[in-house]
Amino acid sequence: MHAEPQLVLRVAAASDLRDALNAISLEFQRTEPGIPVQIVFGSSGKLSQQIQHGAPYDLYFSADIHFAEQLWQKGFAQQAPVALGRGHLVLVTRATLQPALRLADLTASRFRRIAIAEPQHAPYGDRAKQAIEKSGLWHKLENKIVYGENVAKTFQLVQSGAADAALVGMALVTKPEQIQPYPMINQDLHSPLITAFIKIKRAQSSPQISARAHQFSDFMRSNQAQQLLLSYGFTAP
Repeated sequence: MHAEPQLVLRVAAASDLRDALNAISLEFQRTEPGIPVQIVFGSSGKLSQQIQHGAPYDLYFSADIHFAEQLWQKGFAQQAPVALGRGHLVLVTRATLQPALRLADLTASRFRRIAIAEPQHAPYGDRAKQAIEKSGLWHKLENKIVYGENVAKTFQLVQSGAADAALVGMALVTKPEQIQPYPMINQDLHSPLITAFIKIKRAQSSPQISARAHQFSDFMRSNQAQQLLLSYGFTAP
């Protein structure tokens, strides 16, 4: 006889949510025990592609509401996206360097490698490129740019010293032991970063998973979850 597979609520989430959503998930599972929650983090665009190719996710959290809207329009979601908060782009510098306080500082010779997330798939990378271009600096910085697969891996590049500076999500720098103070990028320089989530239709295939997805969705709207998002640098959408 084959053992029944363990029921797990599978969540796909943008990597800027790594710390915040892990904290929220732990609190959810503490206050609402039941089916465990498993979170896979990656770039919003690549996770969206995986869902469209049949990846077994029940909930999807995007750093850019447009990816969630596309899945809704294509028939992969149970309902329209729910906006959770606005993310913010910040500039971080390797700890051993004099910090960059504004984008123009990145033209200095001490910044040899500047990391951004891959713009095609990662919303923070797309907005970083927008901000650099709108500042009129892309032609000066293009040869210094190195790309991370997603915004969390981009942050790791500057933490490890593989990059001298990076443009990343504020939610990832709530424990900045290895980086300099981080100035926020003027939001007028890029499109908004509205974090949103949807329930994937796949969750309806199991009554237990469907109920658990509904529980988690309700918890994400709770004051408790909203306060945790605020504590990780998100603001009202």
